[in-house]
Amino acid sequence: MTFVPKMAKVYSTGDAFIPVPDEKNVFHHNEKTWVEKFALRWLKVAIFSLLLTMIFLVITQQLLNRELTNENEKLRKINSQRILDNELLSHPYFEKYAKEFEDFKQKFEKKYQTHHEEHFRKLIFLNRMQQIEELNNDEANLLGNEYAPTQFSDMTDEEFKKMLLPMDYYTNLRKHASFIRPISQDFHEDDLLGRRDQGINHPPRLDWREKGVVTQVKAQGNCGSCWAFAATATVESAYAVAHGKLRNLSEQTLLDCNMENNACDGGDADKAFRFVHEQGLMLEDAYPYVAHRQNSCALTTESETIKIDVAYWLNPSEDAIIDWLNTYGPVNIGISVPGSMKFYKTGVYNPSPYDCKFKSIGLHALLIVGYGTSDEGEKYWIVKNSWGQKWGTEDGYVYFSRGNNACGIEDEPIGILA
Repeated sequence: MTFVPKMAKVYSTGDAFIPVPDEKNVFHHNEKTWVEKFALRWLKVAIFSLLLTMIFLVITQQLLNRELTNENEKLRKINSQRILDNELLSHPYFEKYAKEFEDFKQKFEKKYQTHHEEHFRKLIFLNRMQQIEELNNDEANLLGNEYAPTQFSDMTDEEFKKMLLPMDYYTNLRKHASFIRPISQDFHEDDLLGRRDQGINHPPRLDWREKGVVTQVKAQGNCGSCWAFAATATVESAYAVAHGKLRNLSEQTLLDCNMENNACDGGDADKAFRFVHEQGLMLEDAYPYVAHRQNSCALTTESETIKIDVAYWLNPSEDAIIDWLNTYGPVNIGISVPGSMKFYKTGVYNPSPYDCKFKSIGLHALLIVGYGTSDEGEKYWIVKNSWGQKWGTEDGYVYFSRGNNACGIEDEPIGILA
């Protein structure tokens, strides 16, 4: 038998011959050995194990960090409580006003969530009592004012500031108002202004509360809604003077339905009065106050509402306000609020120009319901506030100094007709 060697296949491309390798030899050459397969498999296992280990380490590190953060927070609270306790115990008024703090909590129904919070509020209270004592002993307090703890005596200035309006409120109100019109547009001088020149004298004292056209003082709570309370109070009295019937109206109508204003984050009288002119205010019983903006407005076309006709910028003077008071009723006004006003109890409140300008916390809208003169001869406005009936004098009022434009009280008077 003759042996014939196996030759590689040859393909011709023109004159050249290209040998083609045998297919079985190529396949056999590229196949991995069992050692290589084993090594590759364990490499994959090692890489996977490394990834799992890294993930485990990252998670462990996060848990450790969280635990350390919690422990640090506990230590911080302990140290903070210890510091707070030391500050309380070393406070010069700690022993003197310890009982007053308990009475304060009971009177204003104060409840604190933690022991730490109560100590924090008590420290603020002691500092406020120090301020109150200084105010009552101030030689400049010649009007017989009395200052006392109020519901604000455990609050910081920043917390209290949220109840007020920003410092540029009335500047922007004047600049952008479109519904409140200047009184000169509809009244001649002889109609209302300059009446004293005509020999028309007003009584030395006026109090619209005595005439049954002013509702009781309400409480705005921890909500920057004084604009709504002042506007509503003005509408209540203007309607009662014009129609002989006092209606208790709903501030919540403005918070929920007057979307041009910002509810507890502030609003302006121009937009509020325009809304009352067009939509009206519901009754308080039908739409009670909840101290925040709700998700929907309950005002409908079937709701019983009270509307107004017009709002006027009055001349910024004592005489102009008195003229309107005697002719048409209470007047909507604004003031700058010094820190001392938080603790007002009784007397004619007459803050200094310095306090009004440099110690002001914010602006505030209120209602003048009358005027008078004290036994000491000090002229005052009778001003309805919205800080509840436990604040101030006569269940929520303040006797504000008259005729000297204290804290800008005579700068932005607004009168309305219903």
